[in-house]
Order: sequence, then C-alpha cells, then structure tokens
Amino acid sequence: MADWGPFYASWGIVTVVTNTGAADIPAIRASLLLAAIDDLKKENMSSGSPVSGKLSGRYVTSGYSMGGGGTTIAAQMTTSLNSSIGLAAWGGAGESTKVPTLLLCGDADTVAPCDMSTGVYRGIPDSTPKMQITIPGATHFNWFGPSDTRDQMSGKYALAFQKLYLEGDTRWKPLLLSKLAGALIETNIK
Repeated sequence: MADWGPFYASWGIVTVVTNTGAADIPAIRASLLLAAIDDLKKENMSSGSPVSGKLSGRYVTSGYSMGGGGTTIAAQMTTSLNSSIGLAAWGGAGESTKVPTLLLCGDADTVAPCDMSTGVYRGIPDSTPKMQITIPGATHFNWFGPSDTRDQMSGKYALAFQKLYLEGDTRWKPLLLSKLAGALIETNIK
C-alpha cells in the first residue's frame, strides 16, 4: 500500500499512509482513518509543522481490503470528506453515504469478492456520485499499488476520481468515465 503515498504526492495530493493491526476490523479502521485526518488538520494549524497553513481543507479516505471497508464506513460517518475510495473493500457500508465513492474490485478476488463492493455500491443513495470498477484478472493479492493492474487501471481511475471530487477538476471526468482494458464500470456519474 505504501506506493499510493508517493503516487498521490507526485500529483500534488498530500497523503498520509497509516499502519494497521491484523485485528483492525473495518469499523476500527474507519475511526483510525478519520483520526489521521484530524491529526493532519492539527498539523496544518501547528506553527512548527512542515505543512502549517499549506493544506487546502479538502480530505479523502482510501483503503485496501479491511481498510477499503473502513473507508466506506468513514464516508458514512461524516460528510466532511470530499471523496472515498475503497480498494478490494472487505465489508463496509453505503447506506446514507453522501460522500462521492469509488469502489475498485478484482473479478478473481475470493477474499473480498466484488459482491462485497456491489453491496456497498447499491447501498449508496443515487443522489451521491458513485462508481464501481471491476478489474479483470485481479485477485486479492496481485494489485496492491496504483500501477499493479493492466494499463495501471487502479491508479488511473483512483487519480481521476481524486482530481474530480477532491480537487473539483472536471477535466479528469472523461478519463474517469472511459473504459480501460476490459474494466466493467457501474456508475451514476454522467
């Protein structure tokens, strides 16, 4: 997962990569993700911090597996997020979510199969921008980083989603809505 930090940072997105414990179920990870954002906000206000006064006030959560489930729960817990990205989301929730949400899953994943993401996707109200992308040939263990899938699909879609919803840059919408290398896309984004 560490590759996501430099990837987002190379595109101007300040990123915090957290460590988790094996027993951190999605609900615990949701709380930890939101706590990391609170810490980042404090750093932005601290005069001795390297990011003091430099953050835009726009925040997102993203996570893989149980962290992917956690990010969907975090999005359900607060409307202060600009977006949420669940990668191979294990568990999670979508009901009453008002945060734009992207779910990426692998069609060969037997640990967090796409029906887990589909359940979250279908639970998210239609009034909330949402997207689910099924990555062909991806198992639970062969696409940890943004460039690990065919055509670097996970990184391209995640970045386009961040640029559109985190930064409000509509120039990224055509890439977000394009179909790459056999991806299956379900979305209400027009």
